[in-house]
Amino acid sequence: MNLGLSIACGLLTASGFGIADFAAKLSTDKVGFLRTALFVQLVGSFFVLPFALPDAYRVVINPWITLAAILLGVVNVLGTLLLYKGFEVGRVSIVSPIASTAPLVAVLLAITLLGEILTRELLIGIGLVMLGIILVSLQTTQGNASKQVARGTVYAIGFMFFGGLLLFGLKPVTSVLGAFLPVLIMRWVGILVLAAPFLATRSKGQPRAFRLVLPVAFFDTFANVAYTMGVSVGTVTIVSPLGGMFSSVTVLLAWAFLKEKPSRHQIIGFAAILIGVATLGIFG
Repeated sequence: MNLGLSIACGLLTASGFGIADFAAKLSTDKVGFLRTALFVQLVGSFFVLPFALPDAYRVVINPWITLAAILLGVVNVLGTLLLYKGFEVGRVSIVSPIASTAPLVAVLLAITLLGEILTRELLIGIGLVMLGIILVSLQTTQGNASKQVARGTVYAIGFMFFGGLLLFGLKPVTSVLGAFLPVLIMRWVGILVLAAPFLATRSKGQPRAFRLVLPVAFFDTFANVAYTMGVSVGTVTIVSPLGGMFSSVTVLLAWAFLKEKPSRHQIIGFAAILIGVATLGIFG
């Protein structure tokens, strides 16, 4: 295992997803979550295609692993739809931190399916993440001190489960197909899944706004490749929690450019999520 490269890939994953999700918020507000998701898959496939072609022969000699990559593509596109819908209806400073807890699901799957031991440190990390989700997902209603579940929270929690399953499943796939080919397969599966609902949608959105999808596609594809490279040389328990820190980038950008000022309890929740995810990474 190359620990240094694993850490570097984890940090690059966090940076890529952080910027991509901020740009996705801008895009979903203009063209909608469905169109954003489809064009991210389409444009992203062109970014990764030249790097994936040298590994294309692996599809033929590893049909079952290829099938697993296709299934992960379905998981990926469903998670993407939930995440982008959350951005469309909610605040990115709330949706992103909850979505970043996907490594929690990956750790739980490793414990359940691979027999990994649930230590006291992991329990603390899981507890912090769960507490953080509750605090971040609550917002103060204007005019009184009561709390209500923030818009977009349900979609973010949905992404947490799909994202965690994806993070868990990519490790064995990348060990056989390499770092680039699984990302390309997931992009193509996403195009096929999203094409029909896209064609059935009559509204066209704002044509000029589609340029907003370009940075989403680039940074999202970059982050996916960084993650697959990381788990191909390291472990999921290192790369996944580090990649899960992407919400810190997204939230900082939202605070700076979208003026999404969080309440005190949301700041505490955000800190709890970061510490919890870091704990899962250190002791996972």
